[in-house]
Amino acid sequence: GNTEANLLRTKLLPHLEKYAKEVKKSKIVFYNPKHNMVTDTRKGGGSHKVKKTTSVIMFHFDASTSRYANGGHVIICHRKPNTREKKMAAVIKKYVGLNKAYNGYSYRTDLKNCNVLRRRGIDFSLVETGFITNKRDYQQINKHIDKIAKGYIEAITGETVK
Repeated sequence: GNTEANLLRTKLLPHLEKYAKEVKKSKIVFYNPKHNMVTDTRKGGGSHKVKKTTSVIMFHFDASTSRYANGGHVIICHRKPNTREKKMAAVIKKYVGLNKAYNGYSYRTDLKNCNVLRRRGIDFSLVETGFITNKRDYQQINKHIDKIAKGYIEAITGETVK
């Protein structure tokens, strides 16, 4: 009964923004929630316009027709996860659980948006927090949304927030 875009924009984003305001050493900029970065990239914007000095973290939720699909993972731009990605996977593991098929990480080269960033030499991670089509994942995401957001901001910045 919910969509990924709605869950991201109305539930996760406000919590991420709240904790992003508390960091002191890092600058966090959110992509305009009225836009879709993947669609914008296809049209020549989005990832094509990101500054080269930026690290991009994309937040998503998975969906599947299989009732057994569950858990989250982090899609990475290098063959091995970096410290930030390990910390983000730890947040997923703690509050939702990791997708056993990926064991926390997935190196992918078949995602256009990510490939544009990769070709431009821009560091990125795509975070799949869990399956919104899985009742347990969905309940865990909603129950812990604030803690998940706080954990992500701390993982991304390396800073501790209140």
